Amino acid sequence: MPVTGQTNPELFPLYYERKLLEYVRENLVATKYGQRFTLPPNAGRTAVFTRFQPLSVSTTPLTDQPTPSSGASMSTQQIQAQIQEYGNYIDLDEFTDITSFTPLVDAATDLLSYNAQQTLDRVTLSELSQGTNVLYAGGVSGRSALDGTKKLSKTDIRKASALLQRQNIQPFQDGYYIAILHPDKLLDLFTDTELIQLAIASKDILEKGVVGQYGGVKFVVSTTAPVLAGAGGINSDVYQTIVLGMNAYGVVDLDGTTLQMTYTNLDKLGRIKTIGWKAYFTAKRLYEPAIVRIESN
Repeated sequence: MPVTGQTNPELFPLYYERKLLEYVRENLVATKYGQRFTLPPNAGRTAVFTRFQPLSVSTTPLTDQPTPSSGASMSTQQIQAQIQEYGNYIDLDEFTDITSFTPLVDAATDLLSYNAQQTLDRVTLSELSQGTNVLYAGGVSGRSALDGTKKLSKTDIRKASALLQRQNIQPFQDGYYIAILHPDKLLDLFTDTELIQLAIASKDILEKGVVGQYGGVKFVVSTTAPVLAGAGGINSDVYQTIVLGMNAYGVVDLDGTTLQMTYTNLDKLGRIKTIGWKAYFTAKRLYEPAIVRIESN
């Protein structure tokens, strides 16, 4: 006979659910800069985002005549993405939990919260890294020419920023584009002295992961930034840095419905507890000109 039992979510303190949600929302990197879709209940598994195209510049002065009868029109397109379910869990033996010197439920919640944040960031960056707008470090023509010596440089950052500006891509509200990069690339871009100066000058010291600004771009570090092992020339590793403008992509907003902590106890004697997280989530590129991928060693 199958093992049956009863789930008792009321025995699982609300504290742990709040801890998961607060940690993930505070520490997520890649989802912060996207257009958000709020998942309504009983509305299917499709997220709908709106793609906005920049308006043409208006250079004709207004006169004393009546206001022109024809103005600019918003060029929009609805883009759909299938929402997927993600999650992970840990089985805890009750006897071990009771006798352990460490409160295991609390420790498991910390591990699962970090795992949820890393997972959702990785899913988002995986989507963003599939874009068609790509620059290769050092001005080489392709990934195979990244021979291990083509490190990320300030010149590459300026090129990416200029590419976004030429496409009239709107920066974020603080006036900067966003670059999400692996922490390994920081010392390729900046010396130790420059990093200290950036930290002192940064107006975003309270923003998680932000290390400063350069060339109209704000830098945010994340270990979930894609690294392609052995994908370059001479089997060198390829790092992908993502530079973004406004409304470049969309994500499902994370709240108590789309991100949840779970607690079950299906063992007949209540000896095994299962603690986990689950999320209903998707990320979708919306406007390719607003996403630049820089590939480097």
